[in-house]
Amino acid sequence: MLLCVFLNSNKKILLSAAFVYISIVSAMAQNQVKIDSLLQLLTTKITDKEKVDIYNDIAFRYSSTDSTKTINYANRAIHLAKQLNYIKGISDAHNSISQATIKLEPLDKASDLFQKIKYAKGKAIAYNDLALTYKKKGEYAMALEHFTKVLKIRDSLGNKKDVAFCYSNIGQVHVRLGNYTEALDYNDKALELFKELNNKNGIFSGYNNMGMINVYQGNYSAALEYFIKSSKINDEIGSKKKAIVSLSNIGFIYESLGNYDLALEYYFKCLTISKSTKNEASISEDYLNIGNIYFEQGDNTKALTYAAKSLKIAKKFNIKGIMISNYCLIGEIYLDQKKYNEALKHLKNGLALSQEIGELSSSTTVMNTLGEIEFELKNYKQAKEYLIKSITIGREIGFPSAVKSAAYGLVKVEQALGNHRAALEYYERYHAIYDSILGEEKSKQLSQLQVQYETEKKEQEIKSLAQQASIQSLELKQANFNKTIFGIVSVVLLLIGLVLYLVNRQKRLALQQRAQDIEQNLLRVQMNPHFIFNAMTSIQDYMNQGDAKQASRYLVKFSKLIRQVLDNSRSEFISLDQEINMLDNYLSIQNLKRDHPFTFKIEVEDGIMSEEIAIPPMFAQPFVENAIEHGVTSLKEGATIHIHFSIEGDHLVLKILDNGSGIEEAIKEKRKDHVSHAIKITEERIDLYRKMRKKKIAFDIQNLSQGTQVTFNLPFQYT
Repeated sequence: MLLCVFLNSNKKILLSAAFVYISIVSAMAQNQVKIDSLLQLLTTKITDKEKVDIYNDIAFRYSSTDSTKTINYANRAIHLAKQLNYIKGISDAHNSISQATIKLEPLDKASDLFQKIKYAKGKAIAYNDLALTYKKKGEYAMALEHFTKVLKIRDSLGNKKDVAFCYSNIGQVHVRLGNYTEALDYNDKALELFKELNNKNGIFSGYNNMGMINVYQGNYSAALEYFIKSSKINDEIGSKKKAIVSLSNIGFIYESLGNYDLALEYYFKCLTISKSTKNEASISEDYLNIGNIYFEQGDNTKALTYAAKSLKIAKKFNIKGIMISNYCLIGEIYLDQKKYNEALKHLKNGLALSQEIGELSSSTTVMNTLGEIEFELKNYKQAKEYLIKSITIGREIGFPSAVKSAAYGLVKVEQALGNHRAALEYYERYHAIYDSILGEEKSKQLSQLQVQYETEKKEQEIKSLAQQASIQSLELKQANFNKTIFGIVSVVLLLIGLVLYLVNRQKRLALQQRAQDIEQNLLRVQMNPHFIFNAMTSIQDYMNQGDAKQASRYLVKFSKLIRQVLDNSRSEFISLDQEINMLDNYLSIQNLKRDHPFTFKIEVEDGIMSEEIAIPPMFAQPFVENAIEHGVTSLKEGATIHIHFSIEGDHLVLKILDNGSGIEEAIKEKRKDHVSHAIKITEERIDLYRKMRKKKIAFDIQNLSQGTQVTFNLPFQYT
């Protein structure tokens, strides 16, 4: 489908701008704090020149969010600076106005003023802002011209850091122009300077930019290498935001290569970091990436769930780029389900937003998909309008792939309308663009292959004429030798393979038998007859007292607990939500008819979504029982049991804490059989899990001054 192309091509743009998207909310908040402090400074006793600088600082900080306030404060700066004949103050104000309005005239004024006072650094800033403005307007040739001027000035000033950033900017313009060789060259120069300066943030950006250029070229293995390097540099920097960018880029590479499981693993790593920083914009980006993977895997239900989560956050913080991508993903899901009206609604939302922010390349591709849907609904007139608009805009912005797709769509529309001449014209246009995009490249490749083939053929003919007899003799001997070696090696490999298979099979059977034995022991520890008898007796007491409501309530809990224990003991992983529910039922039943009831609390750390995380089941229950029977049972009042779940790195930490007599007292009072039995079974489960899953579980029992604390470090996975 057409929109698949849209999602993949725009994913590259999203990746290069990922750092902007995921930091936009926190950056705006920090900016406002700084503005407030500057406004406070204006009320203090300062010089007029200092006032000009503060006005300009405020104007610059508003330039990316509020053009009206930018112009207001910049004009104040200009008015006061003119009275002081403060040329730099006037120039800085014009710079801010240009950044806010994306107009070139104020920057030209700033550049002239800096020239007048021979302020080279200021002139470089003005040229740099001019170049950035041209880049925003899509006038890349002019952007390149002005960045070159900036490079010349900064090089003469000898500031290597500024020169490195200038190289990086020139490289980015070459990317927009499709000059990938030049882009790689300039980014490589920037990277070398950043390495020389040991500027780790610059090195990170350099590796990231090199990775993105290779993505555009389709060199995914090289791109992956650069993204991994950027990730290693960030290990030294320690920035969670940069970690999200690196992991997201690596996930995208695996997604592009069709390795969706690995891509999903990296996107979930991003999500974990984003949640730990509580950066909602970053979480929205991660949900979008995960939703896109589920869509590629054909799981439309999960794809829709994650897209909806992402869209909700993006709307809340008005992150329009992510909103557009979500509308398009949801539209594509509905299109795949043939729910055309729902698809139209979301795609039209995406189109409106693309047009609002001037994202023309996205607009053309969405129009092509809308044209496809209208064609399927036999609304040929509407389909034609969308596709013609796409061609018009695609020509204006130089987006041939969108024009090609629209032309192909119009071929089908005109055929359906019976306009065969028009259909033929669009078909010819489609092929002309197709040839222009692919023909030249394919022609070069074919020419190279042909030359290579002819050269090798001639060389082979010469060698054949000169050495034919010798070669035939050697080939015959070599063939016989190869057959003998091949036969011996095959037999040896077959025997080794058979032995390894039998050994592994025996180990697997032994582990399976051991797992069954441990499962039986686990069930005996968890559902011992004493516990069942006490629970049933307590429920019967409620019935004898005529309290049918309480009896029914606890009978339901008891039956549910029995079913949960039987089901969960056979599962390698269950959701954290299921584990918590089972523990709640168990503790509630244990509290029935106790002379001295205890209080209990099950806590889950903020940010953990218990329904999305799965853990090995029932590690807690034997030690919860120990806490009840051998810990708090001796306390007449104030007995508490606290169960806490948190995440540290790639493990879930489970803590069971009671304020009873402690495990040493339990052993002194000859209650150690059950304690030791629980510990032994747990250690056996941990050892078995390590052998079968190749993952570690840490386990620790700590005797406190008042009570016992049991701690588990459990592996977890996302459901």
